[in-house]
Amino acid sequence: MRLNGKFSTITKAIGIELCILALIGLVFLFQFNNAKDEFVNKTRAISETIGDLAGDFYSEEGIQPTSGEFYHFLDKRLGRKKLFNTFEVSPKFFSVVFKKDMEGESGSGGLFMNEFYPESGYTVTDTNGIISVSVPFTTQAQTEPFGLVKIDSDTTGILRKVFADNYLLYAAMLIVLNNQAFIFYLLMMRKKKEVVFEKGYLKEHSIGALKIMHKVLGDIIDDHKVDQDGGGEDQKRQESAQDKNVISISELAEKRKQ
Repeated sequence: MRLNGKFSTITKAIGIELCILALIGLVFLFQFNNAKDEFVNKTRAISETIGDLAGDFYSEEGIQPTSGEFYHFLDKRLGRKKLFNTFEVSPKFFSVVFKKDMEGESGSGGLFMNEFYPESGYTVTDTNGIISVSVPFTTQAQTEPFGLVKIDSDTTGILRKVFADNYLLYAAMLIVLNNQAFIFYLLMMRKKKEVVFEKGYLKEHSIGALKIMHKVLGDIIDDHKVDQDGGGEDQKRQESAQDKNVISISELAEKRKQ
């Protein structure tokens, strides 16, 4: 019975702990999603900045330049590292894709063409822990998208940053919620014990005590009837000592003296 009670207590404690961890996990997930949204906004701002520079660069160049030449121009004009550090974004991959290179391709190229005409002005995809932000850009000579700035980033860095910024909050929540659960458990146990004592424990033991007292009183009455029967004094003592249900300590003492 005690083993079952201990097992039940341990099971409840584990269940409460899992609920607390789940609540902390929900808080972490909420903060992580907010951090991802903020990260997407920063990445979009970088992509738009690079797109503006790319539009100016390809408008000024009469000959069709390559993306490598644009990277050199970007490093010389602004600096990619400086740009990403300013917005606190560490991309895993950065590229400039031209629309003319995608128009003649089939398969994935056809699907990729949809990113040149996004409804919200940019496209965000989150696949296998990689966030991709694509922003199209145009040149001064045309209004149609000329190319696409695509930045891929790993969400692992966002996870680490969210945890590093909020681990004290998670620890405080764990301590406070565990303390509250422990106090609630003590109050429930106290209430439970009071209920058992008033309605169960006291009632059962009172009835048992009354039964014992009733039996002892009955034995005393029977012994008293034996003492009132006829016979000599010594004979009465011997018979009563043998027939009595309740043994008198004083009689035992007298018997030992004899």
